Amino acid sequence: MNGLAARLSQGERIVLVAGLLLIADLLFLPWYDIKLPDALEAQIDTTRAAVEQPYAGYGIAAVVLTALMIAQIVVAKVLAARLPDPPVPWSQIQLILGTFVAVVVVIKLVRLTDSLGYGAYSAILAGILVAYGGYRIASELGPPALPTQPEERI
Repeated sequence: MNGLAARLSQGERIVLVAGLLLIADLLFLPWYDIKLPDALEAQIDTTRAAVEQPYAGYGIAAVVLTALMIAQIVVAKVLAARLPDPPVPWSQIQLILGTFVAVVVVIKLVRLTDSLGYGAYSAILAGILVAYGGYRIASELGPPALPTQPEERI
């Protein structure tokens, strides 16, 4: 293993790879493919990406949340920068964001199920993998330690 891969946990690697694939899917692959007669389909682009209407907000939200997950990993592990300590551990933030990403992608899918393109199906898989990566990050570090009470002396 090279130095970068050794610094990343399995969950972080899953989030990086699946997250980049999900962002590419949401931005470029066809989520909707409307079937028209051949003469019209040759003249009109009948495909729409996830960040385009209908319900573009869900696609944009999934891109932003996934980018946040990737950015935290890149800054903390790849660039080795010290991030401020949030009130909740970063591992739990990754779990929450990963879950939100998967939920937002599923909501986008079920809001309009007519004329789905292959990008919708591959995004579901990538969204689930991002959520699983967030779960792995949270479970690799274990539950947060509870603060201990000092012993009382009489």
